[in-house]
Amino acid sequence: MHSLTRSLSLLVILFALVACTGRPRPVASPDAPAPTITYLDELSPALKMNVKRAAHTATQLSDGKVLIAGGFREEGTSEVSIASAEIYDPETNTFTPTGDMQAARSGHTATLLPDGQVLLVGGWEPGRRTATAELFDPQTGRFSYTASLAVPRAGMTATRLKDGRVLIAGGESARNTPQLIAEIYDPATHTLSPTGRLSNGRSAHTATLLNDGRALLAGGNMGDDVLASAEIYNPATETFTLTGRLNAVRYKHAAVLLRSGNVLVMGGSNEADWNGKYTSAEIYDAQAGVFTRTADLNSERFKLAEAAVLLDNGNVLVGGGNRQLEIFDAASQRFNLSQQLDTDYYFAVLTRLQDGRVLITGGYDSRIQPTDRAWIYN
Repeated sequence: MHSLTRSLSLLVILFALVACTGRPRPVASPDAPAPTITYLDELSPALKMNVKRAAHTATQLSDGKVLIAGGFREEGTSEVSIASAEIYDPETNTFTPTGDMQAARSGHTATLLPDGQVLLVGGWEPGRRTATAELFDPQTGRFSYTASLAVPRAGMTATRLKDGRVLIAGGESARNTPQLIAEIYDPATHTLSPTGRLSNGRSAHTATLLNDGRALLAGGNMGDDVLASAEIYNPATETFTLTGRLNAVRYKHAAVLLRSGNVLVMGGSNEADWNGKYTSAEIYDAQAGVFTRTADLNSERFKLAEAAVLLDNGNVLVGGGNRQLEIFDAASQRFNLSQQLDTDYYFAVLTRLQDGRVLITGGYDSRIQPTDRAWIYN
């Protein structure tokens, strides 16, 4: 009788614990594969921007607002770059038009400068790549031209260095010519000047600032060839040096600096493009200079270079190239399922807000139709 009473008491305690926690935590054997965890974080109902756009930029300003600029719209069977820009205000949860850019552009870069202005560089004007660059002044809400690149570029990266200058590297110019000479934008003098020469021409690659001030450039394509090579830019010597190779050729992928100082590289595709999308991921060890495979994504995805961000807790939110949001758990080094968008979006942009939430904007669907939708991930 006492044994039965004790058993019933234990069951009551167990049910109480389940009620408090929502569900029991599974206990896996040491040899069993780790379970996939579904994150129950919140995704807001869809918000609406003023303009449909993909391959745009979304840059957090010093006051916490976000500048959303450029991109392209669909016109018949053509992708037409746009000049429109708008400001997202996280306090009011609204999008408000601001001044247009001086030039319509998509696939450009946008970098917050130390003085609070935003540098927008290169990309596609209607029908051609452009060498122009411009500055957005948040005080006036206006764009103005600044120094131009030496040659037109699209598919390049822009990395703000620790001294506030901006490294413009890679990309292609007219007739898909790879650009080996990188350029540096100096916000103090508003000038662009040549810096080191890349070891490999590369476009649609990633560039990640490391904790020691160097920049890691990984993957990309050179013409029809997709690359596994990676290289390091050293701003002290203004040189590029090859480092360890990726475990797979990849371009149109994403890369995020982890709190450990290593770099998570994920997704992308090979030469087959839409038919060669990856679930694979790897981590670059910044001390050893080598890439090591880590757990796969749950969903294949590419065209997500600006769609992965480091969260306040040290994990990584991945939200582009597929409708499924995923969380990379830095402790277990596994990708776990989160919420879903209404469809797959390519060339969407994720921007971490000052309060830790994430703004998801734009992108295009599998029919190459840009959207004006946006979401807040909490």
